[in-house]
Amino acid sequence: MKQFAIKPAIVIFDTFAEFVENTQLGAQDLIFTVKFLNDTWIKPLKVASPVICFEDYGAGEPTDEMIDKIIAAASKYSYNRIIAIGGGSVIDIAKVMSLKQTGKALELFERTVDVIKEKELLIIPTTCGTGSEVTNISIAGIPSKNTKKGLAVDALFADKAVLVAELINGLPEFVFVTSSIDALVHSMESYLSPKASPLSEIFSVSAIQTLLKNFAYFLANGRKAAIPAIAKSTLVASTYGGVAFGNAGCGAVHAMAYPLGGVHHVPHGEANARFLTSVFLRYKEKQPVGKIQDLAAIMSEALGLKAGQDVWAALEDLVNKLLPRKSLREYGMPEAEIESFATSVIEQQQRLLANNYVPLSRDEIRDIFKALW
Repeated sequence: MKQFAIKPAIVIFDTFAEFVENTQLGAQDLIFTVKFLNDTWIKPLKVASPVICFEDYGAGEPTDEMIDKIIAAASKYSYNRIIAIGGGSVIDIAKVMSLKQTGKALELFERTVDVIKEKELLIIPTTCGTGSEVTNISIAGIPSKNTKKGLAVDALFADKAVLVAELINGLPEFVFVTSSIDALVHSMESYLSPKASPLSEIFSVSAIQTLLKNFAYFLANGRKAAIPAIAKSTLVASTYGGVAFGNAGCGAVHAMAYPLGGVHHVPHGEANARFLTSVFLRYKEKQPVGKIQDLAAIMSEALGLKAGQDVWAALEDLVNKLLPRKSLREYGMPEAEIESFATSVIEQQQRLLANNYVPLSRDEIRDIFKALW
């Protein structure tokens, strides 16, 4: 039996002002966001809620140490609801903020303390990639162990996922590209996952089709100038991808991206982009018939390919146009890390590797790192 669930209520607003009015934000709420969003959207509406800004406590993607500082700052306020407004970093931290605090964040990620929901949580994504607004997963870098770890428990589900297309329109081009590539990877990995169900596949397929078509529009219509026309549909596709991987999981692409991102601070979507086709081609090599053929057909149609065209080559070409190819060494990764990263993936990312289309050994993972280095 395969199960399927959508836990948070999903609410859609055209404007941020409409959300504020409908939600009746006040002093009993704590807003966690970034300074740009606070200055651009929150302050002009004179929202009465106290605000904590991510940048005051660190930079880059979340770490357990950063989360500890933010939770300490939040403890100075009395509040019932957390309103998270931002991208994946803000969302992942806010999920941990909503828990009962019994110790260090690392203890939560390593499951050495009980994970208990304490605060109501509303999540408003301002990128179109993580899908985290509808998942029960939080990811953080663990500098002491040179990797990232994921915490996946139902206590991390938001109470409401709030989609506001207005907040996506002005995304910088790089953020739009990297976040939406992340959404594509979510959708592709969840489609092939052994945990996929007929219901999760509907969300995976819809997201894949929308994202690939939107990427083509983005490249053909002036990139940055094209974003407002595809912002809403890309945001919805990202949420669909979140529903899909929240039920079926992600696999080796994410698992291999984590040490690269954690050690060399490569944005998550960009790290995923580097491994995407290499992992799927290894899947195809090991198991060329079956569901991977169905995925290839879905993508071929969405990309408008002719009979006989290689969909994986077309996908690699598309990704490299969106985000020009770099070797792993160009991110500062020394050759010696090929072995240590392969070991880290096997030892630290079994939660993800369990969702692979076919199993990949440590040597196969090492060989992918080596080929991309």
